Amino acid sequence: MTDDGTIDKEKHMKQLKRKMECWREIILPLNSVLLWERSWHPGLIVGFITVIFCTIWILEPTMLTMISMCLLTFALVDYLVPILTSVLCNTQSWTGQKEKKLIEICQNLSAAILQMQSTWNSISKMRHDRPNIYYSTTILCLILFAWIGNTINNLLLLYITVTVILLAPGLKHKGRARSAVRYAYDHLIRRHLS
Repeated sequence: MTDDGTIDKEKHMKQLKRKMECWREIILPLNSVLLWERSWHPGLIVGFITVIFCTIWILEPTMLTMISMCLLTFALVDYLVPILTSVLCNTQSWTGQKEKKLIEICQNLSAAILQMQSTWNSISKMRHDRPNIYYSTTILCLILFAWIGNTINNLLLLYITVTVILLAPGLKHKGRARSAVRYAYDHLIRRHLS
């Protein structure tokens, strides 16, 4: 990697760290849960998601109501968390070890954001360089998604998607993602090829 790329990564990480400064007391425990540092964290994640989606399923809100409630929740959390952390958390309790952990989290998050941006740029480049491949792939994927969305309940699809997204960091951190892919490849794909 070039020095400019490393400098850009470092700059992006520092900007992200500055933005997350008032959230640092929340980010460390949240990261602990997402990386499954305790054996019960996956159950907590799945249970929390299940309670939220069961509530949505029981209440059956309209789409506009659901979007409004989600945005209201995000706005309240964004407003209240910095205030509550400044009141409840002592600034002397922030140690060098916690600061290192926050920097590590910011580096990982920054790398993920930059990877998504790189993927988006590659897709945009493909759109201009190879429009036939881009449009045929896009059309096939959208037809597949439309068929899946028409076949399976949308709330169930959203539940599965959110669960997979929130469990993915722990699977990756524990190395279970690789073993799950290897297991699926060995037992599903190799059997059909043999």
